[in-house]
Amino acid sequence: MKKIALLFFAAFLSVQAFSQVKLGFKFSPAVAFNSAVTEGDYDVVGKNGSGLRFSAGPVMDFFFADNYAFHTGLWYTVKRSGIEGTVKGTNLSSVYNMQYLQIPVALKFFTNEIATDMKIYFLIGGTLDAKLAEKPLDKPTNYIYNSVNGKNAFRPADAGLLLGAGSELIMGTNTAVFFGLSYNRGLVNALGNNVKNGSDRVNDFVKVRNSMFSLDLGVKF
Repeated sequence: MKKIALLFFAAFLSVQAFSQVKLGFKFSPAVAFNSAVTEGDYDVVGKNGSGLRFSAGPVMDFFFADNYAFHTGLWYTVKRSGIEGTVKGTNLSSVYNMQYLQIPVALKFFTNEIATDMKIYFLIGGTLDAKLAEKPLDKPTNYIYNSVNGKNAFRPADAGLLLGAGSELIMGTNTAVFFGLSYNRGLVNALGNNVKNGSDRVNDFVKVRNSMFSLDLGVKF
């Protein structure tokens, strides 16, 4: 993971000589939540609330036309996953924090100026997520942690859909600020193979996908 981060930052610094590349940094407070769907004849399991989390890190826009760019970056993102259910007649619940290193892979479309030095942008693509850590936020008698016996409950990687829209305001020759909203929806069942109920692997019957609604604030130069 450290090698990936070092390679990314080396690329981040090396592209500054190219005028068609815009570099920047974004900070995104977010509402993090998840879905939880039970399949087949299994104990009742559902989602357990939402919470405030965040995502932050460098961004890159590689322009291949005046109003079109390839968008990427390297973000430190904290997600929340809450599950509650009934197992053998006992009501149990769990809430986890998961820390990810995210790489967005998306296309970014800009309108012409709608006002002086202001454009609207639209973002569509996805994210590739590598898990850095996971932490249970409740007591170790909860549904997942008690079943895992100390092993990781969630998969080491995730992937998501990324949609967004916002405004970009040019502040000078090489500087712009942006603000917008984005939606990052998990596409992969986040539960790993370690979570078991008896001899059953829970992820064969329960599908948990983590998502976020974010307020994106940032600067490009």
